[in-house]
Amino acid sequence: MSTSHGTPSDAAAAPKRTQLVGGTSPDVDAWRGMLRDCLIRLDAIPIGGTGDGDGYTGWLRQLDLGCLTLTDVGSDPVRVVRAPRMLVGNQDDFYLLSMALEDSASHCGDVQSQLGRGDAVLLDSTAPFQLSAAERAHHLVLTLPRADVARVLPASRERVGRRIAAQNPVLRVLRATLAEVHAGGERFDPGLLPELGYVLRELLFSVLRSDELTDQAGVNGLLGHHAQLLRMRDFIQRHIADPELSAKVVAAAFGVSVRYVELVFRESGTSPARYIRQTRMEEARRSLASPQRRQRPIAAIARSVGIENPTVFARMFRHFYDVTPSDYRRSQAGGEHRGRSGG
Repeated sequence: MSTSHGTPSDAAAAPKRTQLVGGTSPDVDAWRGMLRDCLIRLDAIPIGGTGDGDGYTGWLRQLDLGCLTLTDVGSDPVRVVRAPRMLVGNQDDFYLLSMALEDSASHCGDVQSQLGRGDAVLLDSTAPFQLSAAERAHHLVLTLPRADVARVLPASRERVGRRIAAQNPVLRVLRATLAEVHAGGERFDPGLLPELGYVLRELLFSVLRSDELTDQAGVNGLLGHHAQLLRMRDFIQRHIADPELSAKVVAAAFGVSVRYVELVFRESGTSPARYIRQTRMEEARRSLASPQRRQRPIAAIARSVGIENPTVFARMFRHFYDVTPSDYRRSQAGGEHRGRSGG
C-alpha cells in the first residue's frame, strides 16, 4: 500500500499502478496507518467518541499519476494533525492541495480557515498543520514535490493554509477533472495516467496562480462583472438569514476585496447594502403574504431574513412598501378571503 513520493525522475522510474490503492478501514488506528503509508505521517484523533467498534467508517483510495498522486480520503468526525514532533528527521518534502468535499477546518501556523464544500487549502509537509471535521471528513488530495511548485511559482508561506474559495473558476475546472479521473482511474490505459498527471499538475499550478490574482480581482475580471454579480446575488439570497450579512461577508466568501464587491454592484445600479436590504424585504413580504405562514409571528419572520429587532424590521418594511408588516399581512388575508367568497 505504500506510495513513494520522490523527485520527478524517481516518479518516472517507478512502475505505474493501474488500480486504486487502499480501501476501507475497520478503525482509526488502521486508518492512521493508511495515511502514513499513502500520504505522510499524521495523527488521527476521533471527535465525539468515534473511532472504535463496528460503527466506524474510514477509507483511503489513491491513484498514482506519475508526477503526482490523487487521494480520496475520508473518515467519521476526526482531527488530523501533522505535529511538530513528526517533522524531526522528516524526509517528506511535498505540497498537498486538499479539496474539501464536506465542511471542515484547517489550521496552519497563525492561519485558520473554515472550508466549505468545494473549498481548497494548500498544505506543506515540512510544517505543522491540522485538518478537522465535526461531521464526516472527506477530502480529495493532490500531492506533488515542493520542487515542482517552486520551479513555476514564487515560494511564499502566505499561500499555505489560506482558503481557496470554491467559486474560483480554475479550481472548479480542476475539481471537475479530478472527479472524472478518480471515477475512471481503473479504466484508463496505464500509459495515459502519467499524461493525466501532467494535465492535473498544470491545472493545480493555475489554481495557485489564479488564487494570487483573485486577491486583486484578476480572475474575477476575466469572468466579467455580470457573471460575478449573478454569483454574489445568489450567495446573498442563500445567506439572507445571517444578521451579519454584508459586503464584507460577500467579499470574504469570494476571496475579493470589499471595494471589488461594491464595484460589481455599482455597475448594476445599486450597492451591496441596498441589494441585501431589498432581498430581506422581498423575502419578508412573501412570507407575510403566504397563507402557510399566517400564524408565524412577525418577529420570527424578521429573524428569518436576518433582522433581529422587530422595530427596525417594521421601520424598514414601511420604508420599502409604505405599509406596516401587520397591515400588509391583514391586507393579504382580506384579499384571500374575498377571493374565496367571490368564488
